[in-house]
Amino acid sequence: MSPRTKEQNQEIREQTRKQIIDASFELFANEGYSKTSIAAVARNAKVSKGLIYHYFSSKQDILEAIFDQLVDMGDQMTRFPEDFTPAQKIEQVIEQTFAFFEHQSGVGKLMLSLAMQKDAFETLKPKLDLIQREQMKMFSAVMEELGYEQPMLQAYELGALMDGFLLGRVSLGDDYPLEELKQKILKQYVSH
Repeated sequence: MSPRTKEQNQEIREQTRKQIIDASFELFANEGYSKTSIAAVARNAKVSKGLIYHYFSSKQDILEAIFDQLVDMGDQMTRFPEDFTPAQKIEQVIEQTFAFFEHQSGVGKLMLSLAMQKDAFETLKPKLDLIQREQMKMFSAVMEELGYEQPMLQAYELGALMDGFLLGRVSLGDDYPLEELKQKILKQYVSH
């Protein structure tokens, strides 16, 4: 058997890191951030505690890695082609957000769970505040282009609606009328 290449070693490192993040994600969402120990993460990831510390300096470091992945997902939703109209931008965000709600309910559960866990939320608050300011600025500009009299207020309203839809989906699962709500909100914002 020949030794592994640099690429193979890098792939193994990336897979192990992902395995730790996924195991942590599951535990943080289901058991709570503060109740989850590194030992529990190690058991769930089927790795040693020492290996976790090779990749992450602390439980907080793992949480921030999860958060960074969520931010990347959000950034993808707001990458628009240059020629998109304001209505097309809102439509893309709504479509992708509802697809996220449908297929990533575990992520939604974690997000809601973290919001309710003061110790976890406080450590992410500076990053969350920055992201929220940037998103509200972008959505306010889109709402202004759509002709709303109070674009910032309209952007907050859309955000609150999306938060409510996430809560409903996490609470009711497949019984939540996700598709019908998506069509309603598309009609409201895209056909404005």
